[in-house]
Amino acid sequence: MKYINYDGSVIMTGDRIAEALADYAAVLGANGRTDTVHVPTVGADGSIETTTVLVGPASELVLTAAPDDELDIEDRDFIRRLRDAAATAGPDGPLNADGRTPFEGADGP
Repeated sequence: MKYINYDGSVIMTGDRIAEALADYAAVLGANGRTDTVHVPTVGADGSIETTTVLVGPASELVLTAAPDDELDIEDRDFIRRLRDAAATAGPDGPLNADGRTPFEGADGP
């Protein structure tokens, strides 16, 4: 599980979902574009919810480890939609200091 710290809010979601969102935000930022993303998240009571996040060039997402939980959500369809959207977001890719390419290891092709 990961926390996504975004504009003073903290949301919890699965590792791969959080990483896919950060990668997508980086691609959008590189291309000067924005998108509203409905992210599957875990509510305070453990229920699955949807949190709407605006991502783009000004996004400052911070991912931090959350306590491991058997509720770790993996939404392959959500991750696939982000990957597909990133592929059409524009020609420029983000710079990654760690050498990763967007979605590397996020959830396979």
